[in-house]
Amino acid sequence: MSKSRENSTNILNIWDSEQPCFINNGQVLLWRQFVTPNSLPNAVSICEIVEERAIEIRSQLLKYIYDVGESINNNSKTQLRLKQDFNYFWMTQFHSRPYTESGQLNNSAKVFALIQIINENKFEQITFHSSNQQLTKVIRNLSTNLNLEFKSDPVVRSKSQVTTKSRIKLRTPKPLLALIALGAQLKVSIDLQANKSNVKSDASISFFDYWYRFGSSVQENRKFESQYWTSLVGDLEGTQVNWLHNLVDQRGKAALSEANSLVKDFNQNSTKHHHLIADSQMNFKIFWSSLRDYSRLFMRTMPLSKYKSAFSIEGTDINLWPIFRNEWLNSLRGYEAMINCLRFNRLESIIAQLPQQRVGVYLIENQPWEMALIHHWRNFGHGKLVGVAHSTVRFWDLRQMSDPRRFLRNQKNLMPRPDKVAVNGPLAKNSLVEANYPESEISEVEALMYLHLAEHKVNKKSDSHKTILVATDFLESATKAQMELLNELLIKDPNKYRVLLKPHWSQAFKNLHSDIEIVSGKSDLSTYFELCDVLYCSAITSAVIDGVCAGVPVIQCLDPESFNLSPLRGNSEVKFVRTTQELNDALNNMGTSTPHISPNVLFNLDLNLSRWHQLLETKAGQTQSNYN
Repeated sequence: MSKSRENSTNILNIWDSEQPCFINNGQVLLWRQFVTPNSLPNAVSICEIVEERAIEIRSQLLKYIYDVGESINNNSKTQLRLKQDFNYFWMTQFHSRPYTESGQLNNSAKVFALIQIINENKFEQITFHSSNQQLTKVIRNLSTNLNLEFKSDPVVRSKSQVTTKSRIKLRTPKPLLALIALGAQLKVSIDLQANKSNVKSDASISFFDYWYRFGSSVQENRKFESQYWTSLVGDLEGTQVNWLHNLVDQRGKAALSEANSLVKDFNQNSTKHHHLIADSQMNFKIFWSSLRDYSRLFMRTMPLSKYKSAFSIEGTDINLWPIFRNEWLNSLRGYEAMINCLRFNRLESIIAQLPQQRVGVYLIENQPWEMALIHHWRNFGHGKLVGVAHSTVRFWDLRQMSDPRRFLRNQKNLMPRPDKVAVNGPLAKNSLVEANYPESEISEVEALMYLHLAEHKVNKKSDSHKTILVATDFLESATKAQMELLNELLIKDPNKYRVLLKPHWSQAFKNLHSDIEIVSGKSDLSTYFELCDVLYCSAITSAVIDGVCAGVPVIQCLDPESFNLSPLRGNSEVKFVRTTQELNDALNNMGTSTPHISPNVLFNLDLNLSRWHQLLETKAGQTQSNYN
């Protein structure tokens, strides 16, 4: 086994639990933990093995996703064709490739690593210690196919692993969840109907984004400001533009009322920019078409078992269907299936209203609605379509990556993709090129979300008390790992540090150490740089970029249940920690020289936005100082 201690037996124990492992016989492979000083000497972590073999395993994952798609799309019994010859497979979560726990990519990567480990060693038996029944089925199947004896030893499930809401959702019939989704979406649309309007008829540029991440002064001046588009909004003030927004998580009556009020003010305060919330679009045709499409999809995918064989790893009988089955079922028949049908028909209605568009721009994250957008955009004969990688492109974020065969011109099952992918600088471009994205389809533009780095300020904190600025992210497991290490550190040295916590809006915290001070989550992170000695964040957030470019030492916490998704993965300017001891060492070993990466090495930061205007074929305007 890679970098393991000497094997003493032919037994491989796989420990899939957050609880301490006390198995002394055989080799122990930790599935959801890193090796710590307290780990037994016969233990290694599969998380570390995945990272050691990252290039090979990422390639295997992308190949597997491609093979599953080809198996489904080339079989007349499993094809997922909707109206207008649209392939619904592109809207499934499996194809969307989210790196969240529900996407199962991390477990899949570990399975590929496990196959390598078994092939390199002389194990004769696998004992799988887990409460995950679906993963147990996969490991049992893998053992059988690799001629190993298999034993299952269930462990007690952590109370925090499955919430009551999740249990109810899992046990509720999927068609009922779909009807609940339809009802909820109908209510949202009705609540948003107060300011419903058609798309502005004389605009030839359309932007598609999210009703989220507005500028800091929006509530005061009621003018559209976006953290996604920053200065470009002001530069386009003299150009007719449609802004089409998708709701993120605004479902409460108060949030929808505020959305109604804000979109109305946006439209009143600009003569040339027109804003529309896509979720407000609902009429009898959209409602009926969505219900009909869902019904066709439901009938087309019966029985579900016919998809099982597609999830085998090519060249083997090892099948990953058990871990993908639930999300696959949800994408075909559940809540997500109905939402996707509504997205498809809403976008068809919106794009049909548009006059001939010269260019369309959208945030590219491989979300289901993007597949529908690309299809309808082309179907209605509009012009150039640009997908914008607005943040960073990370090694393990597979949403913008595919097996190289997917980009072949003679590909039978063409994946919807834009004419161009706009990236914000060398860092993102190199990441895509290294992942085999066609370089001819990549355009460099200015880094709108990072323009403030052009005039960055170096950390100026001078008092003697060491202050840690903590930034969390939306992924629950990553936040949990990050805060556990911090809490253990503060218990060990209660008076050594001052801690400022800037929480992600989606996270709630329990049992925080009393010395942790919570600061406003709405303020920009850089607001607190002058108050801190070090930035401590998860290995997911792009906040690491702001830190190193501002000269703030950065420590990122790795999550054993996810990938190292840092945009600066492998960069020596960033310290990565897995244990409390490593966090303590990183804090104690911060040198006197301030780590710093010039933002111009990572991003294009021309405040005139010349690249953007060349891409959009518009004239440069006046940038807005709010974002610089």
